[in-house]
Amino acid sequence: MQSSIRYTIELEPHAHLFRVVLDIAEPDPDGQVLALPAWVPGSYTIRDLARHIIEITAESPGETVALRKIATDRWISAPSRGALRVSYRVYALDQSVRTAFLDHLGGFFNGPALFLRVLGQEQCRHFLSISGPENWQLATSMPRVSGATWGWGDFQAENYRAFIDHPMLMGTLTLLNFEAGGLPHYLLIQGSHDADLQALGRDLARICTWQQNFWGESPFREYHFLCKARSDDYGGLEHRASSALVCGRDDLNGRDPKKYRRFLGLVSHEYFHGWLVQAIQPAVFSASNLDRAELSRDLWVFEGITSYYDDLCLCRAGLLSTEQYLQGLAKEWTRLQRRPGQFLQSVAESSEDAWLKLYHPHVNSANFEISYYNKGALLALCLDLSLRLESEGKQSLDTLLARLWKDYGQTKRPLPEGAALSLIADMAGPDMALQVQSWLEARAELPLAALLARLGIALHQRPASSLSDEGGEDASALPTAWIGAHWQPHALGVQMRQIVSGSPAEQAGLSPEDIILALEGQRATPEKFAEKIGSSIPGCPLQLQYFRDDVLYSTQITPVTPVQNTFWLECLEDVDAVVRARRDAWLASA
Repeated sequence: MQSSIRYTIELEPHAHLFRVVLDIAEPDPDGQVLALPAWVPGSYTIRDLARHIIEITAESPGETVALRKIATDRWISAPSRGALRVSYRVYALDQSVRTAFLDHLGGFFNGPALFLRVLGQEQCRHFLSISGPENWQLATSMPRVSGATWGWGDFQAENYRAFIDHPMLMGTLTLLNFEAGGLPHYLLIQGSHDADLQALGRDLARICTWQQNFWGESPFREYHFLCKARSDDYGGLEHRASSALVCGRDDLNGRDPKKYRRFLGLVSHEYFHGWLVQAIQPAVFSASNLDRAELSRDLWVFEGITSYYDDLCLCRAGLLSTEQYLQGLAKEWTRLQRRPGQFLQSVAESSEDAWLKLYHPHVNSANFEISYYNKGALLALCLDLSLRLESEGKQSLDTLLARLWKDYGQTKRPLPEGAALSLIADMAGPDMALQVQSWLEARAELPLAALLARLGIALHQRPASSLSDEGGEDASALPTAWIGAHWQPHALGVQMRQIVSGSPAEQAGLSPEDIILALEGQRATPEKFAEKIGSSIPGCPLQLQYFRDDVLYSTQITPVTPVQNTFWLECLEDVDAVVRARRDAWLASA
C-alpha cells in the first residue's frame, strides 16, 4: 500500500495563525527532510516563505523527535521508528494572492505557504483535514473526500504539486454559480462588497464560454474563481482548476465601468492560464522542486500572449467595443514608450531577470527595465498581425495556440524552452521565426504602427496632458514644456518620484525623494508646480529650491519641448474592402 501524507489545519484567527499538523506514515528512517517552497508557481521571485513559520516541533509515538534546520527553508528530523508527526504554526497577514492571510473575518492560503514538502514522498497521495468557525464557509477546487459543499472537511490530491495548486478561501462567502462550456463554474467573494451579481454572472459566463470555444476543450471539469474584495487592490494567480483574485470592492458593482472592465480583464487573464500555463506547461518550471530560481527566456509565451488575449477575449466576446479595445492597446503602447528601459533590456532578458527585477521595482525601474507582460503582449500582437498578413488570413496566433494545445496540452507534455519559436518556424517558415526571435532579443521598438496601418488603424502620438494621462485617446489641452519627472503631493510642496533618463530633471541633478519647495521664488504646491512647468517656455531656465535629506539645495532646470510619448489609435473608415476584412477578421476571430 502506498504511503500517504496527511495534513490537519486548525485556525487561530485573532492571532493570524494557521496551526498545521503533518503526519508522515513512513518517514525516512535515517531522518526525514522537510522543505517549504522558496517560490510560488506563477510568481517568479524568491519569497522565503519559511520565514512565516514561527515554531516547529516533531514527535514519534511516545517520544519527542529532534528537528535540525539544514537550510533557511528546510529541516531534517532525527532518525526515528514508526510514524512521524510534525506540528508547526504559520503567521498569515499577507493580503496578496500569493501566500496566506487570516483574521476574525476570514482567510485565504496558497498551498506553498502552508504545506511542507516531504522529500522523497512527493508522488504519494496527499490528504488534508481542515476545520474552523462553524459559521464560516470554505471554497476550493481541491477534490473533496468528506464534508458538506462549501463546508469544512477532508480533501485529497494525487501528489504534492497538485496538492499545493488548490488555494482555499474561507469566511462568509458570497456564491455565484454559472455554466460555461457545459461545465459548472463558481465565483466566491470574501469581504465586504455590493457586487452586481446578475451582471457578473452574465459577463463571466460570456468570457468563459468564449475561451472554452476558443480552445475547443477543457483541462478541468469545474472551475472556481476565489475572490477577495478589499478597499482598493488588484491581482491574480492561476491554478489548475481555480484562480485566486483580489480586487477593489468597487470593481464589482459596475458603477465605474473602467473598474468593472478591469476586473473582467483580470478574470479573463487568469482563466486563459487554465490552458496556457496550467495545461500547456513551461517545462522549466514544471520540473522544478520550487527550491531555487529557474531561469527562462520564454515568459513572453505564457504571460505576454495571455496578456494579449485577456482584453482581446473581452472584445471578441462582445464585452468591449472596438473603440474600447483599441484604447486599451494604445495605453499599453504608451506604457512601453514611456520606459527608456526598452533600449536597455529585451523581452527575453526581462523574462530571465524576473526573479530579480520585475517583482522588485524601484522608483526608476522604467529607466532600465521593461515588463514581459507589457512588451510581451505587444509582441504577441505584432506576431498575430504578421501571421495574418503574411498568410493572407490563413494563419494567426489563434492557429499557433491551437497547435500548442494539440502538441502539448492534449499530450500533457511540458513545453520545452524555445519550442514556441520552433513551432512558428514549422507553421509560418524560418523567416517568421527569425523575425520573432529578433523582436525577443532586440532592445528596440516593435513595428506596431506599420502593422496596424495595414489593417486601417492609425497610431497617433502627442505629449501627455498631465501626470495622470495614460493615453488611449486624443487630448486638446497640452503642455508647452516638459522636465521629465513624475511627482506627488507633499506637505512641503511636491516630492519627486521617477526621474526620466536624460531628461531636464536629471540634468538639473534632481533625484527621487527630493522635496521641491519653490519654483521661480514661489511655493511649489502640486497645482502651481504642474501649471508653471507645463506653461513655461522651452529652453528658458527656471530656478528651483528643494530639500534632500533635510538639506536645502538650489538648482536651475531648463524645460524642453514635450516628448511625444502618449498614444491613441484611430480606426480609419476610408479604407478598401480588403483592409476592412482584415481588421474585422482580427477583432472577431474565433
